[in-house]
Amino acid sequence: MLPGEDRTVGDGLFVDLVPASCWFTNVRSCVAPGDWERLRRPVLGRTGYRCEACGRGEDRHPDIGRWLEVHERWTYDEASGVQTLRRLVCLCSDCHLVTHFGYATVQGRDDEALAHLCTVNTWTREQALAHIADAARVWEQRSTRTWKLDLGILTDAGITVGRPPSPQQRAQIADKTLGRDTTAPTTASSPSVPQQRDAAPRPARAAGKKRLTVEQQAAVEAFTAGYDLTIQAGAGAGKTSTLRALAATTTGRGLYLAFNKSIATEAGRSFPPSVQAVTSHSLAYAAIGHRYQARLAAPRIPSIELAPRLGIDAPLLFGERRVTPAGQCAAAQKTVLNFCHSADDTITRRHVPHLPGMPDRRSHRIFAGIVVDYARRIWNDLQHPGDPGSAGGFPFGHDHYFKMWALTEPSLDCEFLLLDEAQDTNPALEKIFCDQRDHAQLVMVGDSAQAIYGWRGARDVMTDFDGVGLTLSRSFRFGSAIAEEANHWLPYTGQTLRLTGNPDLASTTGPLDEHGGGGGVPDAVLCRTNGGAMGEIMALLAAGRRVALCGGGGPLRSLALAARDLQAGRPTQHHELQLFTSWDRVRDYADHDPAGQDLKPLVDIIDRCDVPAVLATLDELSAENDAEVVVSTAHKAKGREWPVVRIADDFPTPPTRPDPTATGEKIVEIDPDYARLAYVAVTRAQHHLDPGSLDWIHHPPGHPRTRTEPVDRDTSDRGVSGAVHRHQTHGRNHRDHRDRDPVQELQHDRDPQRIGEILASHRACTATRHSTDPDVPAAARRWAAS
Repeated sequence: MLPGEDRTVGDGLFVDLVPASCWFTNVRSCVAPGDWERLRRPVLGRTGYRCEACGRGEDRHPDIGRWLEVHERWTYDEASGVQTLRRLVCLCSDCHLVTHFGYATVQGRDDEALAHLCTVNTWTREQALAHIADAARVWEQRSTRTWKLDLGILTDAGITVGRPPSPQQRAQIADKTLGRDTTAPTTASSPSVPQQRDAAPRPARAAGKKRLTVEQQAAVEAFTAGYDLTIQAGAGAGKTSTLRALAATTTGRGLYLAFNKSIATEAGRSFPPSVQAVTSHSLAYAAIGHRYQARLAAPRIPSIELAPRLGIDAPLLFGERRVTPAGQCAAAQKTVLNFCHSADDTITRRHVPHLPGMPDRRSHRIFAGIVVDYARRIWNDLQHPGDPGSAGGFPFGHDHYFKMWALTEPSLDCEFLLLDEAQDTNPALEKIFCDQRDHAQLVMVGDSAQAIYGWRGARDVMTDFDGVGLTLSRSFRFGSAIAEEANHWLPYTGQTLRLTGNPDLASTTGPLDEHGGGGGVPDAVLCRTNGGAMGEIMALLAAGRRVALCGGGGPLRSLALAARDLQAGRPTQHHELQLFTSWDRVRDYADHDPAGQDLKPLVDIIDRCDVPAVLATLDELSAENDAEVVVSTAHKAKGREWPVVRIADDFPTPPTRPDPTATGEKIVEIDPDYARLAYVAVTRAQHHLDPGSLDWIHHPPGHPRTRTEPVDRDTSDRGVSGAVHRHQTHGRNHRDHRDRDPVQELQHDRDPQRIGEILASHRACTATRHSTDPDVPAAARRWAAS
């Protein structure tokens, strides 16, 4: 507890509207970010990482998107005019939304907040509306006067607090920020404060404004000038705050496309009301996907049972390579997925995957000619919504309805479109994005060095996009030591970006036992493989640590129980595996069936460790918010951060080979995929990084070189990556400068000379810093020097 904190104030869930005269001057606006973090963690920890109103914990699953936040409880002394901070409480995002009901109304989520209030308090709708109306009347009364801020429980705890503004200054800050009258009246019958939609669109976030860096300011000015942008944002370099700054320059309708639901939900809280934050799949689901709910919920069906539905009853022989009926069906399903990820309108032979061991290209062309017909039949079957048994019953996934939506060539209702995590976009979404160019300004942001999802159909679309290229190179996540660690890997990812650290953060690198820090115990251990993660978990548990597995152990537990049943010859009730008759069938499904690729890492763990050992280990796992150490793969850690991170021992040092250009010398070829995963792993740390098995980069066994990625010259077999980006040649109609006179040109670009100067200085400060790196391509060095 904080000194003087009253834990009896403000129990339960209720609407707690901040007076309009107090907007934009909350605790967070008066406390340094580091001190706020010092406050936030204990407040969440003392509740066992549970919401103090509804009792639920955090769940960052994309379909749920619930997290924990700190909320302030105030008392208001009418006689003295003092607003006093009495308590900090831990609320989940759903309860926090109810508390700031006016904010929920601004977001268009008032029905959601109202329903949650009724559920938690077991109220009727009428009772809840009466409570909200009472809160609105109190808000209206308190908003008519100014309040002096008392943050004594913070200063008495040694928290450095900036000088709180005077009552008159608080009102002026609100007026200036809003640019209008902040004392909007309300009515007792109103379930919210409807005028707040206009008066205070984002009071909870507006106080968090920070001064933009030179790079961020360049992005803002290029955006306001009307340019399409490609922003390469290094790890922790403030891409979200940059996008917010762009959105704040206009009142036009914006659309922010996020990588997953949790990111979209979080972004929705910080962007202006004129910007809608969604995932591309949510747009597709609302348009088309909801019709296929029955098929989405159907159990998994192995390919061996689907093959007869395609009329496949005999194997195919290519030399010594034998493709079973199940293998042919699996290839047809993978062909459909490749088509769904592509920008193509029809399924062709080039979507057919290459099978390992196929003797030659001629054999593949024959195989592709057979399989493509099966794939087209599957695609035709997938068009039928409703009961999957009414048609062929082929497994239906989210990528299928997304492709159906993409084929309608949707026009998104927005004036500007922001695409996040663009380095992990598939060509289907890329085409939708670029097709909006005729009516919307386009901005894509991401980090090409973090493109680690190519194995599931994603590709880095940032390198081909025709827009002004900008970078964000200063990381706000860590200091210079960790930035330098990242820069050791960046040359081998194929990117010219180099990071600089946050000068306000002190960071260190090296073995934990040499740097202290929690007795040598990290906050997170990052692994290359799921098998490595299981080994780390077992070792940490044996050392008496409380351990959590990123994403939780639930999926692995249910699969282990199903494996135990199937290995014993018993049927399983596992909702996805109930149609499998043996564990061998599941293993074959995970190894060869495209629909089972997500199961393969879990199947490998069970086969490696055996079921009893896996179950015993999972029984000892803690919830992430109760654990001392979180274990994660680098893939799952993407987008996250921890104060102290240790890299596990399963990142192998690449083998050496003779240098063909220097007799007696050795070289180490670094695969770009390996370098990108290493870069993601080392940039998850905030304060200290133990590079573990990645430390070899500081003393390589040979001269490091980037392994050249193969270029497939046979366009008939290029697969998804060979999608023709015909949409890239389409210019935006209202930006076709050829038909403009000079006056119109100047009006359109605001000040072309100024924009040119900004972009030139931006290139100078970001490119020449690393123009002499030996592994930077020659073309990039020439551009940097120009």
